[in-house]
Amino acid sequence: MMDLKEAEAIQKLIPLLQNHEAFVKSNFPSELVPEFAQRADIEFAWQGSQVIKQGDEDKRFFVVISGELRVVDANNNNRLLNYLHPGDIFGMRGMLRNSPRAATVEVISDAVLAVFDFDDWNWLIGQEPKIGEYFESIERRYDDQAEAAFPGLNLQADEVIVRAVKRHFLAFMATLSWPIVILIVPVLFLIGTELMGISLVSTFTDPLALLIIVPFVALAALVILYNYFDWRNDDLIITTKRVIHMERVLFLGEERFEVPLTQVQNVTVIQHGWLDLFFDVDDIEIKTAAAGTLIVDNVAAAQELSRIILTEQLRAKGRAAADDTAAVRRQINERLEKNVLAQPQAGAPAPKVVPASSGISLPTITMPNIRTNYFWPSIREVTKIKGEEGIMWRKHYYILLQHIFLPTLAIIISLYLLMTALANLPYLDYLEGGGWIIELILVLAVLGSLFWYVWEYDDWRRDVYIVTNTKIIDVESSSFRLRGEQLREGSFDSIQNITYIIPNFFYKLLNLGDVVIETAGAGKTFTFNRVLNPSSVQAEVFRRWDAYQQRKRDKQRDDTTKQILSVLGEYHDLTHPPASSNQPAK
Repeated sequence: MMDLKEAEAIQKLIPLLQNHEAFVKSNFPSELVPEFAQRADIEFAWQGSQVIKQGDEDKRFFVVISGELRVVDANNNNRLLNYLHPGDIFGMRGMLRNSPRAATVEVISDAVLAVFDFDDWNWLIGQEPKIGEYFESIERRYDDQAEAAFPGLNLQADEVIVRAVKRHFLAFMATLSWPIVILIVPVLFLIGTELMGISLVSTFTDPLALLIIVPFVALAALVILYNYFDWRNDDLIITTKRVIHMERVLFLGEERFEVPLTQVQNVTVIQHGWLDLFFDVDDIEIKTAAAGTLIVDNVAAAQELSRIILTEQLRAKGRAAADDTAAVRRQINERLEKNVLAQPQAGAPAPKVVPASSGISLPTITMPNIRTNYFWPSIREVTKIKGEEGIMWRKHYYILLQHIFLPTLAIIISLYLLMTALANLPYLDYLEGGGWIIELILVLAVLGSLFWYVWEYDDWRRDVYIVTNTKIIDVESSSFRLRGEQLREGSFDSIQNITYIIPNFFYKLLNLGDVVIETAGAGKTFTFNRVLNPSSVQAEVFRRWDAYQQRKRDKQRDDTTKQILSVLGEYHDLTHPPASSNQPAK
């Protein structure tokens, strides 16, 4: 990339401009594109450098010829706004709106950029004034993309939405069959009245006729309205790290299926007939290494979405490679600095030796672990498993209520009867002589109810789901472990996709659902049943999985770098042997 000459860069720039959306849609004369490209200054940008700084008054715009950059909002904790790739044009907002830079642009991987100034911009709009409108629409789209929000999506810090689409309108049209069937009844009724010589005016003013027609029309309208909102609530989202399908069923529940881009094996576009071909509507099928497959029907421009998914997968790998390159550069630089600093200066004084401190260290006092919170458990808490930090979830409090409702009712009733018996109320006078037996039975009933309560409570309390930094754990236990305990573990290496399901409207009100984690292992599915806020559980699992993959990649890279540095060190020692003890060094 560094050897890329200016003429070669210009030749690469020309087709990028010719294929750019603004040049294509504005019908910019293709014969003028090479002339415009020749006006560019070619610059090389190192990884980690800033091309644009937020707040600067800079009247230049850029075209990415090679490499990758990111756009961040420096005034908002460096929030990631977008990624830039070859063919993208940025910095245009200052030309269009005469405003300071709205964001900072940083280089992710070494990039070659074409730089244009304000005179070049005036030349461009002088040739085709409409091109400015298309650039303005692109800037608005960038704004909308940066502000796009989906409830419960929980994007990662280095993740942005690339494309979000809904199912095609044909998917809604396909749901109209039932409303049409419902409307057949009033239509047949109107035809019948017409054949009998009754005018439509008379029919619509007759209360009995309206009583027959209106309910069917209202029912059909409600079905159409329900299907419309159900259709609008389905989203297919492609980010820079995963593919997400959000399906919300009105008044029932919701389901979210997501696949990390690194786990996508292939993407298939399925076309069913001439109608799909005419409207460019297809089904898209995304397969992973596990049994799970994401299928979204009636998607417009599915071929383009397939290309975007595979392109983003390659770009994600490219960003990982760029991170590896940056880390290798840092390590080599640190090694060189260390070697330079390690060389003793001629005539330098010997370093002073600081004696170790002889202070007295007090023993650490460890308080005993008393389980005072046994009856006040949290359904989400930080825990440690074999020294590894993790998050532990229990089932929702509603599930606990289902467990303890009858025991609690039994406690209340038995306590009430016991207190009544002990108070010797008048209507229990017939128990004279044998009252102590009744009281004993009631005491045993209270104790039995308490034991029943604790039994059911402990059964709920011991079923936990744990996610650490390296694995997922599903613990299915029994009351006091008297009937045993089953513990399943799965490594993050085997996770293929993560789904959450909210099965009905009542559970949606409680924000309660299941999180399903499919793996490529023998026990292929882990299910976190009936947990609070399943979208946040899914996001936490994905966040830890992503961090694990990053640590694993860093370790592999560091091991490789150490081997390279070791080889370079050996090479240096062999090519620069120390002076012989019998011969003074020159």
